[in-house]
Amino acid sequence: MFEGKVVLVYLIDPSEEFASGISISNPEVKDHYGRKFIYGTVPENSDDWASGLKVSVAFDQIAHFLEFSDEREFFDRNNFAIPRIQGKAVQ
Repeated sequence: MFEGKVVLVYLIDPSEEFASGISISNPEVKDHYGRKFIYGTVPENSDDWASGLKVSVAFDQIAHFLEFSDEREFFDRNNFAIPRIQGKAVQ
C-alpha cells in the first residue's frame, strides 16, 4: 500500500508536541490485538532526535494524512514549507 513512501499523519486532538504531524517512512499497516496501526520508521534526518527509530500510530487516532512518493520528496517539500510557516518568503 505505502511501500517505499513516507506518510505524514495528523492525529485527532494531538498534544502540542504532535500538532505538526508524525512522519513515517516505509509504512506498513499491521493488526495488533484487533486494532490497525501504521508501523514504520522516522525518516532519516540529522535534525530530528528520533531519526531512524521505529514508530507506530493507531488508525483510529488519525484525522488525516499526506502521502509522499519517497523520503526525498518529503524533505524537499518540508524544506519548502518551513520558511513559509515561519512567515518568511522563500527565495
